[in-house]
Amino acid sequence: MGFLPQGRYKIIEKTLKLIAVIKERGYKIDYSQNEEPRMDDEVFYNEDMKKNRDITEIALKTYKKYYSDSENFKICDSLAGTGIRGMRYAKYADKTIINDANPNAVKIIRNSLKMNGVSAEVINEDANILLSENFNQFDFVDIDPYGSFVQFLDSAARATRYSGIAGFTATDNAAPTGTYPTVCKRRYGSKPLKTSYKHEIAVRIYIKEIFRNYARYDKAFEPLISYQDKHYARVIGRVTESKKRTNKNLDNIGYLSHCKNCLWRKLEEKHQCPNCGERTSKAGPLWTGRIVDRRFSKKMVEETPKEWEDILEDIETLDGEAELIKPYYDVHNVCSMLSISAPKKDDVVKRLKQKGYPTENTHYSPTGFRTSAEIDEVCEAIKKSKEE
Repeated sequence: MGFLPQGRYKIIEKTLKLIAVIKERGYKIDYSQNEEPRMDDEVFYNEDMKKNRDITEIALKTYKKYYSDSENFKICDSLAGTGIRGMRYAKYADKTIINDANPNAVKIIRNSLKMNGVSAEVINEDANILLSENFNQFDFVDIDPYGSFVQFLDSAARATRYSGIAGFTATDNAAPTGTYPTVCKRRYGSKPLKTSYKHEIAVRIYIKEIFRNYARYDKAFEPLISYQDKHYARVIGRVTESKKRTNKNLDNIGYLSHCKNCLWRKLEEKHQCPNCGERTSKAGPLWTGRIVDRRFSKKMVEETPKEWEDILEDIETLDGEAELIKPYYDVHNVCSMLSISAPKKDDVVKRLKQKGYPTENTHYSPTGFRTSAEIDEVCEAIKKSKEE
């Protein structure tokens, strides 16, 4: 077979894009279009968000089965894109709304619904307008934007029904992890801090901002499952109408103190490090409570299909670290401070457990772990593991 002219390659590439059918967890997305859209109208299928959709589906399934008392369970996928989220969620709802402001996305969604035999109402509207017009109407609101979710917080808080659930994705991690501290302060009203566990700090800043917006409507937002993966963070939480519960959770808004000299850290505002006496650095305000509800994550483990082995492992890790609130340690970061090479993380974890400290792996880092031990005990465990 001879070579084709460059122009013919472009035509073939364009044709393949127009007739593509994407598959995910048994669902097909009709990615075909009658004509090539403009760049600002393109609809993207993001394969990197598959874990996000998997974990959210399990969370939704778990919530509907064990926590919801709604007789007419309504779901809103407000920024649907290809519509794959809404299609996957629809089997758990009595009514599903799949919305996107892009008319090209709406065409794809409608075609895909027919292809999969899924019933849902498709709307072509600005997400904020749709959510604001549906006050207290949805048992589950999904916010999955490009960048920050802050511009959708107010309308999401309006739309989430009491005793409902809401999920938020953020892909602007550079701001709350400390690369752009001014942007973080402007967008979230918080000061970030560049540490080895900066992504956990970011998640806690996100939760704080979500909680505060729901609190304005006398709704308590409590995280059920929160995590960071690749380029994004995801927070899923329960919403209840309770001024008392909201006021109680205000105690979970505070600061993190970190000592750059000895790596001591605590989710409290301390001006001086109790370990070495140096002045601490602070991040916040942020959420200082649990970011995973152990009761919920245990049920998620039970509800995860066994064939989803990779996702089951992720949820089991989140469940394992749920009760350990102190920010995690990274073996390589501590060893850098000690000026020694790093031992195996598993050896350090084993040693800390033998000494009676609850210690678990963390999903944030393959070389990270959570423990109730203070930094001096962590350093000792690392040194002893290094000697063996």
